[in-house]
Amino acid sequence: MSRYADRARELGAFLRERRNRLTPTQAGLPDVPRRTPGLRREEVAELAGLSVGYYTRLEQGHAHHPSASVLDALARTLRLTEDESRHLNALTDPTVTSAAAEQRISRSASRLLDLFAPPTAVVVLGRTGDVLGWNRSATLLFPGRLPPPGERPGPSANNARYIFTDPSARDLFADWPEVADDAVAHLRSAAGHLVDDPTVRTLVEELTAASPDFAARWSRRDVRERVTGDKNLNHPTLGPLTIGYDVTALLDAPNQWLIVYSFPPAAADHMRHLLTDA
Repeated sequence: MSRYADRARELGAFLRERRNRLTPTQAGLPDVPRRTPGLRREEVAELAGLSVGYYTRLEQGHAHHPSASVLDALARTLRLTEDESRHLNALTDPTVTSAAAEQRISRSASRLLDLFAPPTAVVVLGRTGDVLGWNRSATLLFPGRLPPPGERPGPSANNARYIFTDPSARDLFADWPEVADDAVAHLRSAAGHLVDDPTVRTLVEELTAASPDFAARWSRRDVRERVTGDKNLNHPTLGPLTIGYDVTALLDAPNQWLIVYSFPPAAADHMRHLLTDA
């Protein structure tokens, strides 16, 4: 099956998932009893200004190159978020390439890692969630996940693999279900449209087989990128604490992200002592 056929099929699955989530009230339609949740294909087609036959072909994966105006109409009709709209367009963009060539840390990220003063923890993620770079603070923040900088990371360095297959992640994250939701939604946003890419396919197949929690979340096709927020940890050394994080896309490598973790004052002091003793 061609790359475009694979993506057309995934586009159809994404449209079906969003159609089934949208209530008649949200779409401005009469709220009458229905046998199944969501809107009917006929209703989506009418609201988007498309023929029922064409919209049906989209959902069945038989329309490979919908126009920008069609995608815009579908995004409005299905009430897609900004992240979901980008994903919709990425599924039909023939210029989007595979993830395989993006596994080396960018030059700007390498330089930025050295600019953050301890105890700030910094991690650089690639498109599929592989950790491409990190500092000593990150090694202490995620014990067992990351070796000292300069050493080769193990399989758990991958963000989704760590969260879903490493038992220590469930102990570390006090709000593990929320962290798991965000990890899958980000992976789908960053790489879920690359259905033909062997790196993405292998990772998804591995995690689907290894973790029912991952499989359930991946099937929902949530698409979301969080750029700032907090994480609640039960750290084995620092104890219970809340850390802040900020995510920045790197301009010289658009599919790499710099994640900066900041600590409250007491935890920051403790981290400085740990770094001094390490």
